Amino acid sequence: MPARLLRDNVFLVAAVLLPAVVVGFFLLATAIPQWTVGPPDYDAVLRGVRPWDANRPRVAFDVAVRDGRVEITARALEPNGYSQWPVMFLFDHRTLKTREIPLNLPDHLSPGDPPQTIVVDVAPGRTISAQLEAPDGYTLQSGQYRNPGLLGDVFGMRGYDARVSLIKGGRRIPVELPAPFEQQTTVSLVGWVLDGGGR
Repeated sequence: MPARLLRDNVFLVAAVLLPAVVVGFFLLATAIPQWTVGPPDYDAVLRGVRPWDANRPRVAFDVAVRDGRVEITARALEPNGYSQWPVMFLFDHRTLKTREIPLNLPDHLSPGDPPQTIVVDVAPGRTISAQLEAPDGYTLQSGQYRNPGLLGDVFGMRGYDARVSLIKGGRRIPVELPAPFEQQTTVSLVGWVLDGGGR
């Protein structure tokens, strides 16, 4: 009797089982990288921006990695320019914690003043690499649209992902920023800390 009931209602059974199988497939596809891909081996230097403050000095900043060091070049802002004051973070690959890096930025530059270069003491005695991908294969992802493929589109899984994460082979390591920057999504990679950065 149960076999006949199953045979007579095969489409109903399929309609119930198919979504469960698809959900199970996506859960498994998400879980496998967490089991098979190793954790990060390198610290990451990240850059964000401080909230807008009209009382801040009109100074523009450029952040770059030169000769294995993080440098910030400060210059007087053009009259119609928009000032974004940088904030920098160090992601520790061992603890998976992120801390703010103190910056000693100039509080005044007048038009005509020469640019000032500030060397940021990220990790004394170690080298910073500006490569987008760490030597262990991790990259930074910040504020991107998810593309889950055809099945994901069918089940409405496309969307904007505002999280800051390190990504490798499907594994996602969330990057939690310290207070008061927890909700900041405009975060970019400055570089990876080398020379002893591995395990």
